[in-house]
Amino acid sequence: MPHTVNTAIIGYGKSAKHFHVPLLKSLPDFKVTTVLQRSKDDALNDIEDVNIVRNLKDLLKDDSIDLVLITTPNHLHFEQAFDSLNADKHVVVEKPFTLTTEESEKLIRIAREKEKVLTVFQNRRWDGDYLTLKKIIEEGQLGTILEFQSSYNRFRRLKKGEVWKESAMDGSGILYDLAPHLIDQSLQLFGLPEYIFADIRHQRNGKADDWFTIDMFYSSLKVTLKAGMLVSDPTPRFILRGDDGAYVKYGMDVQEEQLASGMNPHQKGWGEEPASDHGILYKNVDGAIQEYPIKTLKGNYAKFYMGLQEAIVNKQDPPVDPESAKNVIKIIEIAIESNSSQKLLRV
Repeated sequence: MPHTVNTAIIGYGKSAKHFHVPLLKSLPDFKVTTVLQRSKDDALNDIEDVNIVRNLKDLLKDDSIDLVLITTPNHLHFEQAFDSLNADKHVVVEKPFTLTTEESEKLIRIAREKEKVLTVFQNRRWDGDYLTLKKIIEEGQLGTILEFQSSYNRFRRLKKGEVWKESAMDGSGILYDLAPHLIDQSLQLFGLPEYIFADIRHQRNGKADDWFTIDMFYSSLKVTLKAGMLVSDPTPRFILRGDDGAYVKYGMDVQEEQLASGMNPHQKGWGEEPASDHGILYKNVDGAIQEYPIKTLKGNYAKFYMGLQEAIVNKQDPPVDPESAKNVIKIIEIAIESNSSQKLLRV
């Protein structure tokens, strides 16, 4: 395979425009050659010399394409990834991986049979605040971790007109949209829980869920994951408590905002959070609680694609193991069942 990874993108919405294309354009080892758009041609404004195709069949018969990036509505992920792998393409699937663990397992099996890289864009593994949180845990700064709360809140009323994420189609709603970020980070930190209890609601009386709480129970640790679309007050992004202190962090990683403003990972200040947004470490010192600002580590979403290039060209492990992405879907399935039965369920 040539050093440059020729890449095709299926779908051209916000995810492709504001995340993937700017990141890929910043890396010399990738070239976006093809975009599948059903009717529009706006990819021509953003990508030099790109080829626009109207259907997946035409895209997949192009032997020059090495990698297919799937950024379409969630219910299409499995079928499009299935067809792309069978056409001997490497595949990146935007989160969520699939809608069911059965679909995830099928894709993993085909990727192994075809000896192709299959991975999922869990970009928030490279958030600066998450990397900081991970470092605090690994260094034992809080002692034994007893409680972790992770929230991803917004304030957005229902939009006028039909938006697929707020429609009644399979895979719509906040659970499949935001929970994959929170669940993936938690599983990377603590592994699979023993039990789950979930509460999923429709607070705006729309067709899709727009609020959830997922409680994950470990032997000595309680994890709470929350997201809502009608949260107007500032809430902590992370609360981490141990038997030797706590860490509290407000605000979101800066990279999404930087990408939207036109910045790229090579520019000064990329992934760097202002000091005013740094988290606070609370420690017991001689019987008194002391506060210590903790500088947020620099995040870098481009590392996902750097790892992907290594996986494709040099046969390294993918940046996100599809088995770990399958576990995220497993937790979502159990959460749906727990909400329906209103029972605590074993994982």
